[in-house]
Amino acid sequence: MVSELVDLVQSLAALMREETEMLRTGGRFGGIHEIAGAKARLVGALESRTAELDRIDSNWLDALEPDAKADLTVALGELKDASGPNAEALARQIDLTTEMMAAVTAEAKRITGTRHSVYGARGDLSRIDLPTPISHNSHY
Repeated sequence: MVSELVDLVQSLAALMREETEMLRTGGRFGGIHEIAGAKARLVGALESRTAELDRIDSNWLDALEPDAKADLTVALGELKDASGPNAEALARQIDLTTEMMAAVTAEAKRITGTRHSVYGARGDLSRIDLPTPISHNSHY
């Protein structure tokens, strides 16, 4: 049972390393959503397995044989080593995407002229930025 847990942890670490490489190389990543889905499934299986082990024996970790405990410790160390760079790469990708969407929105506002100025009753000038519709493949 613990060997299945070790396999799940090692698989998750391998997927994180693969995803990190894809994000660092840049360009288009066709299989990134499959990796994200596989990571979610592995995390779910990992949570399920540890919950099952906790139901069977709440002290299962202390009761492990030294070899099994060492294998699990090594696998968790690999996961920790893979998760740091993966989190950094994902945060960078999210920041780039946010910046790109802001640039697209600013350009769409510039092109469509959705910025308006209105004179108030006292002669003050008020600027209004209307929301710009952003379309993808000609659909709003």
